[in-house]
Amino acid sequence: MSVHALPIEPAPIVNECTAHEAAAMVREGEAFLVDVREVSEYENERIPGAFLMPLSFFDAEHFPWIAAQKIILHCAVGKRSAAAAKQLVAVGLGGVYNMVGGLNAWKDGGLPVETD
Repeated sequence: MSVHALPIEPAPIVNECTAHEAAAMVREGEAFLVDVREVSEYENERIPGAFLMPLSFFDAEHFPWIAAQKIILHCAVGKRSAAAAKQLVAVGLGGVYNMVGGLNAWKDGGLPVETD
């Protein structure tokens, strides 16, 4: 009897960035910011210019993206955005970043937010 090893596929690699790195990439037009929090969270406070795409409705296979730009995902603390980023990388998108610390890190860094 012979035993054959199954190939192990590497886990998708997701880039990470800080809030200040994300702000710089967006400011320079290198990236766009996607908020994966829920609608009620977004309505309460948000990063100016961030697009809302809640994780509960997230569809990596039909994600609208611009090939020349990086995609930076964020949520409140970085967990939901990490899950969404893994989905995008798994379907073959490159230039995907998870903003470490999420909106909390953005605010702690003194970066602007909009509130209602």
